[in-house]
Order: sequence, then C-alpha cells, then structure tokens
Amino acid sequence: MDAVTRDYIDSLEVNSVPWSRMFTAYGTAEHYPELLSELEQIRDIDRWKMVFNRISDFEHQSTLFPPAPFVLIFLVRHLRKLLEEGKAEDIAERMIDQFGYYIGICRDAEKMEHAHPLERFSDLLDEENFLPEGCTEEDLLAVFEDPEAVSDALFYSFYYYSMTVLSQIPDILDKYGKFSKESKNLREEFTKH
Repeated sequence: MDAVTRDYIDSLEVNSVPWSRMFTAYGTAEHYPELLSELEQIRDIDRWKMVFNRISDFEHQSTLFPPAPFVLIFLVRHLRKLLEEGKAEDIAERMIDQFGYYIGICRDAEKMEHAHPLERFSDLLDEENFLPEGCTEEDLLAVFEDPEAVSDALFYSFYYYSMTVLSQIPDILDKYGKFSKESKNLREEFTKH
C-alpha cells in the first residue's frame, strides 16, 4: 500500500463519507454512521451480531456496493481497538471470520476480467459517483435496473480498495500477538496468485 493511500485510510472520518448518497443491497447507507458508532461501543457478541447484521448490506451475494471500502476502514479500526483493549475476543474472532469472507469475495473479483480501478481511493468520493441529493425509491430502482449506472472502473474499485483496506489485518493481528493462525491464513490469501 502506498503512503498516500495509507494516509487516506488512516485519516478518513465517518462524517467525510456521504453515506446517504451511496446505495446498498437494500437502500442507502444513511444509517451507517449511527451503526458504526454503536458497534464501537458494544462488547457483547450477541448484540454485536445483531447490529452488524444491520450494516452488512454493503455486501450481498458476493457483490460489494459503494459503501464497502469505507465501512471496512471503520470496521478494521474497530478490530484494532478491540485488540488494543484485550477485550471481547469473541467479537474480534467473528470480525476476522467476516474479513476472511470479504477477502475471498475480493480475490474472486480479481480473477475475473475487470477494468482498472480508479487512480486514488479518494476518487470513490467524486460527485459523479453518488446518488442524487434527496434520493428517492425511483432513483434507487433506476440504479439497479441500469447496467451502466456504475462504470466498470468504479465497480471494480469497490473490490480493489476493499482488498487494500483488508490487507492491513495480518499486520494488525501480528502487532497484538493475537490470532496468529488466522493471521497466517489471511497473509497466505494475500500472496496467492
């Protein structure tokens, strides 16, 4: 990962993302800031699963949607915080499993013919990549019905930049000396051709 991308990932704030203008499998991501905040506070696995389920519509049937790389930034930060605290290992373990699933999706996308990703991670937040202000049900339906509503480069960028974010996980796990087996397995996923 280059320094510009790393700085972008490290400095992005939740309120810098126009969630309400990004579509998910079931609507828009307008509720994501509250859900991300709630996830950060939870240390009970059952409650965490329930809230995570509400935010997990950035992926559906191995398809990633526009919020994916951004949500993953904040989820990876959440994992880091759990490991720093040395608490809620059951939640951390669940997160690592989920991250492994997303890595698999991104690897599958990489194997298919695809466009080049957008040049910079921040390009995903260019105005032309959003739903209109005050998006309606009809606007959402139009996106889902129009195969050209999302450019090939933008679509592939959801996977490319999600994988970029996820590539931090083995180093994070190694830093805190937790989940060494999972770290090894994930690192192997990143080095497969």
